[in-house]
Amino acid sequence: MNKKTIILGITAGMFFVNGMFALDPTTDKEKFDINSITYIEDEVEFDLGFDTADYLPEDFDAHHVYFDLNGVHYIEEDFTIKWNTKKYLPKEFNAYAYPSDVQSINFLDESDDFEVGFDTQAYLPSNFNAYMKL
Repeated sequence: MNKKTIILGITAGMFFVNGMFALDPTTDKEKFDINSITYIEDEVEFDLGFDTADYLPEDFDAHHVYFDLNGVHYIEEDFTIKWNTKKYLPKEFNAYAYPSDVQSINFLDESDDFEVGFDTQAYLPSNFNAYMKL
Protein backbone atom coordinates (compact mmCIF):
# COMPACT_ATOMS: atom_id res chain seq x y z
CA MET A 1 0.00 0.00 0.00
CA ASN A 2 2.85 2.32 0.90
CA LYS A 3 4.59 1.59 -2.42
CA LYS A 4 1.40 2.39 -4.40
CA THR A 5 1.01 5.69 -2.54
CA ILE A 6 4.59 6.69 -3.30
CA ILE A 7 4.24 5.79 -7.00
CA LEU A 8 0.94 7.65 -7.22
CA GLY A 9 2.45 10.71 -5.50
CA ILE A 10 5.47 10.73 -7.84
CA THR A 11 3.21 10.35 -10.91
CA ALA A 12 0.93 13.18 -9.77
CA GLY A 13 3.98 15.35 -9.05
CA MET A 14 5.38 14.68 -12.53
CA PHE A 15 2.06 15.67 -14.14
CA PHE A 16 1.96 18.81 -11.99
CA VAL A 17 5.53 19.81 -12.88
CA ASN A 18 4.94 19.04 -16.56
CA GLY A 19 1.83 21.23 -16.50
CA MET A 20 3.73 24.10 -14.90
CA PHE A 21 6.41 24.08 -17.59
CA ALA A 22 3.96 23.56 -20.46
CA LEU A 23 3.01 27.25 -20.51
CA ASP A 24 6.48 28.60 -19.86
CA PRO A 25 6.69 31.98 -21.65
CA THR A 26 10.47 31.73 -21.92
CA THR A 27 10.36 28.81 -24.35
CA ASP A 28 11.42 29.58 -27.89
CA LYS A 29 8.41 30.20 -30.06
CA GLU A 30 8.17 31.52 -33.55
CA LYS A 31 7.58 35.26 -33.24
CA PHE A 32 4.65 36.57 -35.21
CA ASP A 33 5.20 39.80 -37.12
CA ILE A 34 1.95 41.58 -38.01
CA ASN A 35 3.74 43.35 -40.86
CA SER A 36 4.28 40.00 -42.58
CA ILE A 37 0.58 39.76 -43.45
CA THR A 38 -0.07 40.64 -47.06
CA TYR A 39 -3.24 42.70 -47.43
CA ILE A 40 -4.95 42.39 -50.77
CA GLU A 41 -6.93 45.51 -51.52
CA ASP A 42 -9.66 45.19 -54.09
CA GLU A 43 -9.73 48.04 -56.55
CA VAL A 44 -13.44 48.40 -57.17
CA GLU A 45 -14.47 50.89 -59.80
CA PHE A 46 -18.00 52.17 -59.88
CA ASP A 47 -19.55 53.00 -63.21
CA LEU A 48 -22.25 55.59 -62.60
CA GLY A 49 -23.16 55.86 -66.25
CA PHE A 50 -21.94 59.46 -66.57
CA ASP A 51 -18.79 61.47 -66.04
CA THR A 52 -18.85 63.14 -62.61
CA ALA A 53 -16.20 65.68 -63.65
CA ASP A 54 -18.83 67.42 -65.80
CA TYR A 55 -20.88 68.22 -62.68
CA LEU A 56 -18.06 69.29 -60.31
CA PRO A 57 -16.19 72.60 -60.24
CA GLU A 58 -12.73 72.85 -61.77
CA ASP A 59 -9.90 71.90 -59.39
CA PHE A 60 -12.34 70.06 -57.11
CA ASP A 61 -10.71 68.03 -54.35
CA ALA A 62 -12.94 65.66 -52.40
CA HIS A 63 -10.50 65.58 -49.48
CA HIS A 64 -10.26 69.36 -49.09
CA VAL A 65 -12.51 71.06 -46.54
CA TYR A 66 -14.24 73.94 -48.31
CA PHE A 67 -16.39 75.02 -45.37
CA ASP A 68 -15.18 76.12 -41.95
CA LEU A 69 -17.66 75.25 -39.18
CA ASN A 70 -15.86 77.60 -36.81
CA GLY A 71 -16.83 80.49 -39.08
CA VAL A 72 -20.55 80.00 -38.40
CA HIS A 73 -21.93 82.55 -35.98
CA TYR A 74 -24.86 81.29 -33.98
CA ILE A 75 -27.59 83.65 -32.85
CA GLU A 76 -28.83 82.72 -29.43
CA GLU A 77 -32.40 83.83 -29.06
CA ASP A 78 -34.84 83.23 -26.32
CA PHE A 79 -37.78 81.54 -28.01
CA THR A 80 -41.01 82.86 -26.59
CA ILE A 81 -44.51 82.49 -27.89
CA LYS A 82 -46.08 85.87 -28.41
CA TRP A 83 -49.70 84.74 -28.00
CA ASN A 84 -51.58 83.37 -25.04
CA THR A 85 -51.71 79.57 -25.08
CA LYS A 86 -53.76 79.19 -21.91
CA LYS A 87 -57.08 79.55 -23.72
CA TYR A 88 -56.19 76.53 -25.92
CA LEU A 89 -55.08 74.24 -23.06
CA PRO A 90 -57.09 72.57 -20.27
CA LYS A 91 -57.39 74.39 -16.96
CA GLU A 92 -54.43 73.84 -14.60
CA PHE A 93 -52.37 72.31 -17.42
CA ASN A 94 -48.73 71.59 -16.56
CA ALA A 95 -46.56 70.25 -19.35
CA TYR A 96 -43.84 69.19 -16.90
CA ALA A 97 -46.11 67.37 -14.42
CA TYR A 98 -45.78 63.62 -13.97
CA PRO A 99 -48.88 61.45 -14.33
CA SER A 100 -50.65 61.39 -10.99
CA ASP A 101 -52.94 58.41 -11.56
CA VAL A 102 -53.42 55.50 -13.91
CA GLN A 103 -56.15 57.26 -15.91
CA SER A 104 -53.75 60.02 -16.94
CA ILE A 105 -51.35 57.61 -18.68
CA ASN A 106 -51.97 57.21 -22.41
CA PHE A 107 -51.41 53.62 -23.47
CA LEU A 108 -51.21 52.61 -27.13
CA ASP A 109 -52.17 49.02 -27.70
CA GLU A 110 -50.50 47.33 -30.66
CA SER A 111 -53.70 45.47 -31.46
CA ASP A 112 -55.65 48.73 -31.91
CA ASP A 113 -56.87 49.25 -35.44
CA PHE A 114 -55.47 52.18 -37.37
CA GLU A 115 -57.48 53.58 -40.25
CA VAL A 116 -55.26 54.97 -43.02
CA GLY A 117 -58.07 56.18 -45.26
CA PHE A 118 -57.20 54.13 -48.35
CA ASP A 119 -56.67 50.50 -49.27
CA THR A 120 -53.07 49.58 -48.45
CA GLN A 121 -53.28 46.17 -50.13
CA ALA A 122 -52.78 47.81 -53.52
CA TYR A 123 -49.35 49.05 -52.39
CA LEU A 124 -48.13 45.88 -50.58
CA PRO A 125 -46.78 42.63 -52.05
CA SER A 126 -49.10 39.67 -52.29
CA ASN A 127 -49.28 37.51 -49.12
CA PHE A 128 -47.81 40.36 -47.05
CA ASN A 129 -48.00 39.78 -43.29
CA ALA A 130 -46.77 42.60 -41.05
CA TYR A 131 -46.75 40.33 -37.98
CA MET A 132 -44.65 37.56 -39.54
CA LYS A 133 -41.28 37.11 -37.82
CA LEU A 134 -38.25 36.65 -40.05
